[in-house]
Amino acid sequence: MKKHLIALSLSLAFSSNFAAGAETVSLSNAGKTDLLNIYRQALQNDTQYKISAANLRASEQGVSISRSSLLPQISGSASRSKSDNDRDTVISGAAVLDGIQSGFDNDVNYTTNYRVQLNQSLFNWGNWVALDQAELRVRASELTHGANLQDLMSRSVQAYFNVLSAEENLTTTQAELETLGKQLDFIREQYESGLANATDFLNAQANYDQSVANEVTIKNTLSIAKESLRQLTNNYYVQLEGLGDEVDLKEPMPNNIDDWTRVAAQENLSLRAQQMNVKVAKKEIERNRSGHYPSLDLNLSYSDNDSDNNRLSIDGGGSSTSRTNSESDGYNAGITLSVPIFTGFRTSAQTEQARQNYLSSSHQHEQTARQVQASARNAFTALESAIASFRAYKRSLESNRSSLDATQEGYQAGIRNIIDVLTATRSYYNARRNLTRAKYDYLINGVNLKLAAGTLTEQDLETINQLLLKY
Repeated sequence: MKKHLIALSLSLAFSSNFAAGAETVSLSNAGKTDLLNIYRQALQNDTQYKISAANLRASEQGVSISRSSLLPQISGSASRSKSDNDRDTVISGAAVLDGIQSGFDNDVNYTTNYRVQLNQSLFNWGNWVALDQAELRVRASELTHGANLQDLMSRSVQAYFNVLSAEENLTTTQAELETLGKQLDFIREQYESGLANATDFLNAQANYDQSVANEVTIKNTLSIAKESLRQLTNNYYVQLEGLGDEVDLKEPMPNNIDDWTRVAAQENLSLRAQQMNVKVAKKEIERNRSGHYPSLDLNLSYSDNDSDNNRLSIDGGGSSTSRTNSESDGYNAGITLSVPIFTGFRTSAQTEQARQNYLSSSHQHEQTARQVQASARNAFTALESAIASFRAYKRSLESNRSSLDATQEGYQAGIRNIIDVLTATRSYYNARRNLTRAKYDYLINGVNLKLAAGTLTEQDLETINQLLLKY
């Protein structure tokens, strides 16, 4: 009778937990946010992606800046000046009355000048190379921005499923906690009545306490996951569209690790951006070497001058005033050839520096290529492992459920003890958590594989979103 009551309490606990889970799903159907909505809000709010977009727009302006050195440079100036000069004179001599004669002169001069100048570079090889570099930098920025967009997709999927995984684990742990709590209450009553021994009671208490600790840990994990999602989208969400256990697992296509590494070597956007950076560094050698080359410039200018002079003279014989005005204008044209003869070894040093920077950039490209291939291989292996793990954990969940039922029946028949029941209970819920982890690992690693290969698109997120809406 006692064993029958324990089995009955376990059965009620399981049924109530599953009913509560069903009720939760039903209540959460309204106002759910799916993966595509999360991604689109991340597009609008993620600061890393905004920084990437600003960097791209800034690099685009570099082309206009470099091209400006090849276009005419026109400048104009205007000036207006005034000068006021006074001069006193004293003349002495025997022929002058009283021996002294004095005079005073005042000159006021107004000058107006207008000037327009045009400078046109006819040949400067360094400027042409700089324009090529600017265009390569724009291409590198475009590829980097594309890689950052793919990274945003991956981070959106990661953040979304981290929240779902933590929520499912919390639901599973709370169901486990409720079941173990009912078991503990029942065994406590039996222990206090002298119908159960201390070992059974202590084992039930230990299992319950461990489940309480797990709940605290998972709640903290869920809080961190939600905050990571908020950091990505700048929003909090009441409910996310969940995913059931009936996931349609698909092998990667092509199902060959070497094919994926080959695609990654050709299509990975970060790697292609690094290739552009290597080309920029190689061009920098040429640009610095051009410091040895002559340059040719055309200079044109037009000037207009207007001078107005007023003069006042006072001497012993009286005073006089005069005014003169002069105007002049003219054009000046010339070609300047500049030949660098000696620059204190600066050009040679800059060229060697650029050569070493090119070698460094080449090594960085090789390092990135190896990292990309490793990422593709690791993602492929992780995806295959997740598929195998999901299938294995799904069978494990079914077998653990059967084992728990058999353990309960064995306990009722007197051939199994309460410790066996507690162990079977914990194993069942552990299998439930393992299945949750494998399910989301499959989806995340599938995205990471395409990210490493450089083929991840919004269509892939739409496909995953359809799984959420389907299951």
